[in-house]
Amino acid sequence: MDTSYYYDSKIHENWQKFVDEGIVTESEIRPEIARSWQRCRGLDPKSINTHQLPNRIFQAKLAENIQLISCARPIMQEINRTSKDFILLLAEKEGCILEAVGSSIDAYNMLGLRYGEKDIGTNAIGTSLAEEKALEIVGPEHYCEQFHSYHTAGVPIHDDDGTILGILAAIGNHSNSTTYNMLQTVKLAAIIIENQLRYKAEQSSITSLYHRTCSSIIDFINYGMIVIDANRRIINANHKCLDIMGVGQRSALIGKFVEDLIVDDNHVLTSLFSSNSNEFIKSFHIKGLDRIIPCTLVRRQFVVNPDNSYQTILGFEIDKNKDLFGDPSSLNFICDDEEKSNFYELVGESEAWKQIKNVARKAAGVSSNVLITGESGTGKELVARAIHEESGRKGKFIVINCGAIPKELLQSELFGYEEGAFTGARKGGGIGKLELADGGTVFLDEIGEMPFDMQVNLLRFIQDTIVTPIGGYNPRKVDVRIIAATNRNLKKEIWEGTFRDDLYYRLSVINIELPPLRKRKLDIPLITRFLIDSFCTQFNRNSLSISDKAMAILCEYRWPGNVRELKNIIENAIVFTNGDIITEDRLPGHINEYGEKSEKVSQKTEGLENRASSLTIEEVRNFNMKLKDEHEREQIIELIDEFNGNISQVAQKIGLSRTTVYRKMKKYKIEV
Repeated sequence: MDTSYYYDSKIHENWQKFVDEGIVTESEIRPEIARSWQRCRGLDPKSINTHQLPNRIFQAKLAENIQLISCARPIMQEINRTSKDFILLLAEKEGCILEAVGSSIDAYNMLGLRYGEKDIGTNAIGTSLAEEKALEIVGPEHYCEQFHSYHTAGVPIHDDDGTILGILAAIGNHSNSTTYNMLQTVKLAAIIIENQLRYKAEQSSITSLYHRTCSSIIDFINYGMIVIDANRRIINANHKCLDIMGVGQRSALIGKFVEDLIVDDNHVLTSLFSSNSNEFIKSFHIKGLDRIIPCTLVRRQFVVNPDNSYQTILGFEIDKNKDLFGDPSSLNFICDDEEKSNFYELVGESEAWKQIKNVARKAAGVSSNVLITGESGTGKELVARAIHEESGRKGKFIVINCGAIPKELLQSELFGYEEGAFTGARKGGGIGKLELADGGTVFLDEIGEMPFDMQVNLLRFIQDTIVTPIGGYNPRKVDVRIIAATNRNLKKEIWEGTFRDDLYYRLSVINIELPPLRKRKLDIPLITRFLIDSFCTQFNRNSLSISDKAMAILCEYRWPGNVRELKNIIENAIVFTNGDIITEDRLPGHINEYGEKSEKVSQKTEGLENRASSLTIEEVRNFNMKLKDEHEREQIIELIDEFNGNISQVAQKIGLSRTTVYRKMKKYKIEV
């Protein structure tokens, strides 16, 4: 008799009895399983349960557990190379799947799912969390019937204090006999992950102690000193440096980029960090609390920390032969906080744009894939390039427009090809863009345009970072960071079956959504001024100003083409401006017409408001109705722009039917 079948039959009989009557025979069911079934009593064991976290929450959990993921991922991948019989999952302390590795493509679909007991009943992840110990769950021991064909194992991962950080789990087919080695495999892997976490924590502690010790030592040095990491962030400064700058606390400097402190041009900065001993520029300028300070370099040293990270130490004194500059604008360089960072061209001070720059800076500090979304012309490539430059990656920034390359050529463009691989292949073959960007960043613009069959190849590359040219047999490992961008709604594309959901989740580890220019109108004057100065420098002409009326028209316009449209209009205005001021007559006719229309609406509304105090009740009612109509019309126009003319989405956003929206569009004479 097949004892495993008998064993499963007895478990299934007890499971059915518990589901029907709420009774469990503890002598035949393991205590851990019995307790779990009791905890799961409120769930429907017959239904299919899937609980997907919203993307913004999932992204937050990824960021929160980045250390755990970075330690676990290579170990999971190594196990997967030797055994293809089960899928490995990493869950955080509440049961959300953070990482999935396995030969089945279904593994990628598990990212962001919740596997707690309250979500899907008894299972290796949720029950291991609840019981706080390693567990193996077999077939019908799972509370929900949909998992009865599975064999799962889960092992908690602890920190040094014994707190559970997450669960490493394996899921296999219950009929596969090799799955019975799962628990021991997962236990061993969990031990290795815990050791890796402990090692990193110890290294961090050593580095912290090292920095504290260094702070005490460098404070005795009688000249200014700053310590800079490999990403050009300031990680330490001595008291003399703080005195020179007029700054009270180290915390005011630590974490800032050195470009925020040293305000000279790129040539000076490059020389300061050059390992070439012949390049030793002695003079540079530091931005103090209220002035620019000319300094002389007295020491430059490159050191390696206990954790093998690199640092640069710069020692300096005030150059007493030069005057202190009270007004930074008197220098031939600009010293605004953003000016010398790689985010210089990301102009804007609105809260939405500040948040974008903050997220982009954090993205630059890690190697995770980034997905940038937003309408055409919002600056997706600009943000991607800033992230690459800020990251310190030494390789190239390669741009691939997935919508501009024919489907037949896209694979050779990405992966390259060997000589004779296809008709027309040039002699000697061709290197692919992914290999060309080794050590750098590939920017996949218009990723939503990528053909469906090519998405599989990209997904495979993201998983193993191996490039095999068309017609070639020698795979090559490359170090490439992927930043993708699209103006499409990829969630909708996934729903319609034109974009792979597993690729979406691989690309959008960090998601940056750029707002349209019409939603950051406070930034329009800043961007306009920046563009005017840039084009005047480019065209080698004196700086121009812009009239108040022209600026008001620019701020009022809705900018369907976003910053790209504004850039083109400013360039055109500068070319055709003869005097020193850009006036409204130098703006295109459709923008002027829009400004005049908005002004008339404003004057009409203002006139109604001025008359309101003397109106009759009926006139007041009409007055309020007109204001309401104007507001509703503007709201519909804005949403039509936001959803690119999709009336269904507009209707859903407002909470009206599509028919009602169409009726209102006809009433207000709105055309798409």
